[in-house]
Amino acid sequence: MEHWAPALLAAALLFSLWASSAGALLVEGVRGIVDAARDPVVSRALRFSTLQALASAGAAVLLALPLAYLNSTYDYPGRSLVETLVALPFTLPTVSVALAFLLLVRAGLVPQGWIAIVLAHAYFNFGVCAQMISASLGSVGPSIEEAAETLGAGPLARFFRVTLPLALRGIAAGFSLTFSLSFTSFAIPLLLGGPRYRTLEVEIYSLYKVFLDADRASAAALIQLAATMGVAWASLRWSPVGVSGEVRRRRPLVGSQAALAAVYGYASAALSIYPVAYLFVRSLFDPLTDRFNPTVYARILSTAYDASLGTEPFRGLLNSAFFAATTAVVTLSLAALVASAPPKARSLALGVSSLPLGTSSITAALGLYALGLRLRAPGWSLIAASHIMIAAPFAMRAVESGVSGLSESLVDAAETLGLSRLDATFRVLLPAAAPAVLSGAFYSLALSLSETAASALLASPATQTMTVVALRYAGVRRFQEAAAVSSLVALLTWGALWAKQIAEGRMGWLRSS
Repeated sequence: MEHWAPALLAAALLFSLWASSAGALLVEGVRGIVDAARDPVVSRALRFSTLQALASAGAAVLLALPLAYLNSTYDYPGRSLVETLVALPFTLPTVSVALAFLLLVRAGLVPQGWIAIVLAHAYFNFGVCAQMISASLGSVGPSIEEAAETLGAGPLARFFRVTLPLALRGIAAGFSLTFSLSFTSFAIPLLLGGPRYRTLEVEIYSLYKVFLDADRASAAALIQLAATMGVAWASLRWSPVGVSGEVRRRRPLVGSQAALAAVYGYASAALSIYPVAYLFVRSLFDPLTDRFNPTVYARILSTAYDASLGTEPFRGLLNSAFFAATTAVVTLSLAALVASAPPKARSLALGVSSLPLGTSSITAALGLYALGLRLRAPGWSLIAASHIMIAAPFAMRAVESGVSGLSESLVDAAETLGLSRLDATFRVLLPAAAPAVLSGAFYSLALSLSETAASALLASPATQTMTVVALRYAGVRRFQEAAAVSSLVALLTWGALWAKQIAEGRMGWLRSS
């Protein structure tokens, strides 16, 4: 049982952080929850959050389904590159996606209003939806399709009556993930929706930051917490039809239809990078004169005071680096404690760590703020705690997935040679699972760098991050600076991903053993 202690400690720390924030939110908001539920503004925001999340999830799945079928069934030149490019939007900070679509709306390339919100959410999520559906289709072998063809089913009948039902698990996973992320989205509806199209996440932020109504904001956050926890429970409980259990082998594309199908893959890849490329290009041009003006990057990294921010712009970069490093160190430490435990203890710890996944960033931030007031905690610690709570479940799962594939005999042999359980974990187990550790580090850094909602609610001028700086610039219509900051955050996130892939590429010796 003593080997369970590190995992239980990590789970207890994360649970305590989540339970303390949720409990503080409950104390602050329970008195006004009935009034908030009856408030027509809150009800309208909840209704719009649900409707746009359903539309966004449906659009993402519809866009992803043809690409997933193409990539799982056929092999064509550049398929791996297409799969990589369509997944890149999901690694972007949502503020970068929001500003890219805001500039596209201002240029008349995307319709404004709720359509822009749905398109932005679908763009952000369709790549990862395609990966989930493609993985599910990969288990639908050819024999069952051949049997359907023998019985007289045409191509469309085979797809809709045989292949598609067997891939429902991946479709359901992509739909539920997109729905949850769209329902709790903040930056995209904040910048694209305006006063008419406000989600519950934006409404909670406005109640707290604009109307200074902390009690009603907390009550609305409790309503959202109940909704998100209900969605998480439903998605875990519902188990769609299973797959056929075979391996789907890709076959080469031939003929004119094959060429048209490949064009869809290339077009999907091009559309995946176009909004961010447009964001970067517009950051280089003055929006008033339309002249080339790359000096904006010197301005956003300046140490001179900026009245729009209440501080110098360079502080945003320093704060983002500090919070990202803190988040990575703490989450990887928690993941290491979990990895040192036996499999049953790891499963228990991962189950406990799932609780923050059902809590939106704004809800978590409000709970931490209420807790911080009681404890008189400094603001920077609350921001760091919110980033840790958001990133820890992903980092812990990434590390555990690598450790679970290794034999327990590695640790047993190290203990036999005189190492303690923790020493064996850090000196044997984690180095052997180095690619998974790198994935955990990337998730921690990327999620901290891109976190917008919690940082915007908790940050002061001295502690604002780069994503908050981008929001501040967009709020005062300094769109070139906002685009430049958002492009810089995106480049930092992709830089972390690129460094991770390079490091993994040099670890081939780990896979050969």
